[in-house]
Amino acid sequence: MVRTILNIIMLLLVITPARSSAQQPADDKQLQEVVVVGSKHKQQSLTSRGRRIPGAVSMFTPDKLGYEVGATLTIRHRFELEEITFDIISNSVKGTTLSIQIYRDSTYTPQLSQPLLVNIPEGKRLAITAIPTEHTLLEAGDYIVAITFADCDESVKQQWTDHEQWDSQTRYKMQSQSIQFPLYLKAGHIRNATTEAFEKCTANIGIKVKGVAYL
Repeated sequence: MVRTILNIIMLLLVITPARSSAQQPADDKQLQEVVVVGSKHKQQSLTSRGRRIPGAVSMFTPDKLGYEVGATLTIRHRFELEEITFDIISNSVKGTTLSIQIYRDSTYTPQLSQPLLVNIPEGKRLAITAIPTEHTLLEAGDYIVAITFADCDESVKQQWTDHEQWDSQTRYKMQSQSIQFPLYLKAGHIRNATTEAFEKCTANIGIKVKGVAYL
């Protein structure tokens, strides 16, 4: 009889799960998002460059603050962004700041929570590298990588306050104060400070992105 009771107690201990804090259902607020990526991956470099147009440039002057120029990139596999690179032929605008954003091509949805800000020195033949400050994972599809003329020195802005009244000779002279990019013959985009959607054009400024593709 005693042995039978002990057997029953042992059986109950085996089949009844111990209640501990580790087994309690987790609060939804404590759950973290998990991103599942493929086990196969490789370093990849994607570029918008087509054929270089000899002597042609895309130019920002200080009256173009807020303008964006962009290039379309096609991503074929889930892609983890590591850096964005582009070239500048010359920059003679003091205190230049450019910003970079990535948009989904069809919806213009920003993929970066905050644009990347890049301070550009004055000079010629500049190779610019921007490294994202946040983890950015892009799904397969088409994207616009866009560069905006975000800001410049206040003294430069003052010089350009009355630019709409300049005669052609003064305007030609002041255009030496500019940021110049090389142009490539491949589809690109442009948007001014007040336009909601990009306009397509036949050239782009040659943006490259590097990262890891998950196959």
